[in-house]
Amino acid sequence: MKLTSIILILTCCAAFAVTEENISKNFKAASGGTVIVDVDFGSIDVTTNATDEVTVDVWRKISRKNKTAEADFLRAHPVKIVQDGNTVTVRCRHKQSNSGWFNWGGKGNRNEAKYTIRVPAQFTTKLNTAGGGISVSDLTGEVKAVTSGGGLKFTRIHGPLNGNTSGGAIRISDSEGEIKIGTSGGGIEVTGGSGLLKGHTSGGGVTVKTFSGPVSVSTSGGDITIENATGKIEGNTSGGGINATLASPITDGIKLSTSGGGVTLKVPEGAAFNLDASTSGGSVTCDLPVTVQGKMEYNRLKGSVNGGGPGVLLHTSGGGIHVKKL
Repeated sequence: MKLTSIILILTCCAAFAVTEENISKNFKAASGGTVIVDVDFGSIDVTTNATDEVTVDVWRKISRKNKTAEADFLRAHPVKIVQDGNTVTVRCRHKQSNSGWFNWGGKGNRNEAKYTIRVPAQFTTKLNTAGGGISVSDLTGEVKAVTSGGGLKFTRIHGPLNGNTSGGAIRISDSEGEIKIGTSGGGIEVTGGSGLLKGHTSGGGVTVKTFSGPVSVSTSGGDITIENATGKIEGNTSGGGINATLASPITDGIKLSTSGGGVTLKVPEGAAFNLDASTSGGSVTCDLPVTVQGKMEYNRLKGSVNGGGPGVLLHTSGGGIHVKKL
């Protein structure tokens, strides 16, 4: 039986060919230019170099039943790389949506690609792929990245950042500027950086650590964790708990709400704020002294902490609320 299985696998593999294509091009380009990548499939990786050049390296791997079919595919779907002034464009788009080119599993067809781009340190990037991850690092300038089938990773970006994926996680570290991110199928993790952060996911958790500036995050299907963020904070989840740890004094408003878990907020012992905490599915406790407004209630606590300050609004429909001192 084992020998028969091996023979069948080898016979199956032998029925399909594999063709690889490699393209490399260099362009002179000054800082402040733009690179555009618009492709049907493949991952995109952009980082910087120490020269006034844009380098483009393309690798594609096509699998069909025979070499002729693979050559036909590459000829019908060429990678076009052109320069217009200080803008370099990399594009590979199929001509007809019903051509059947994007068949990952049927009849053994498979398309793979990787686009590796190197640009001057100050550059704008506009990236779009229908089937792969996107990574951008060490760039000063505007970044726009969209993928329908992979994760997003941004490292040390200085400038406006807009990233969206329909099928993967988003990871951001040590980036500065206005950050707007969204995913329909993965978690969000932001570590370090400053500016303004807006993030949403429909299918995972959210973690924000050591970010300076306003933070607004939401998820329809996971927990929210916030550590050592400074500035206004808003967090909302429909399917998990919220844990927030703020080592610095509270200087702006905080609003945390969930429909499916508890809320825990840890703050310095001397933190001063106005607390309004309520739950429909548990109790409310606070380790810090509270000057209560109104009557004492099991599931609601409202009043000033250490003399009062910015507003802290906490709410859950499915768990308890606990305010703890660090």
